[in-house]
Amino acid sequence: MLELPGQGELYIVMDALDECYNVSGYPTPRQEVPKIIKQLLDLNLSHVHLCITSRFESDILLALHPLKPVSVSLHDQDGQKAEITQYVKAFVDSDAVMQEWPNEKREEVINTLAEKGSGM
Repeated sequence: MLELPGQGELYIVMDALDECYNVSGYPTPRQEVPKIIKQLLDLNLSHVHLCITSRFESDILLALHPLKPVSVSLHDQDGQKAEITQYVKAFVDSDAVMQEWPNEKREEVINTLAEKGSGM
């Protein structure tokens, strides 16, 4: 289907590859997805574009390395940190239990999660 003539641009987004089920002893989706990605790339279709998101985990890096991916890290971007801080603050401010906490404790939670959350 991807090889039919006259196809327009196709963008495939695979989000959170690191969250694929991964249990030893059986072929898992986390082991199979890189194989599917390689099959797509081997088709050499210039109108097909892939965007894959994942945390940097050793098995994923090892599986994707032969495919020569272009890597972009968002974890250290100022905008990413600001968005995480805003999300955590909104959650803390709306949680009924946390609303009873002293302001300095709530601020500590917000700052700790925003700084040490590693972009998550």
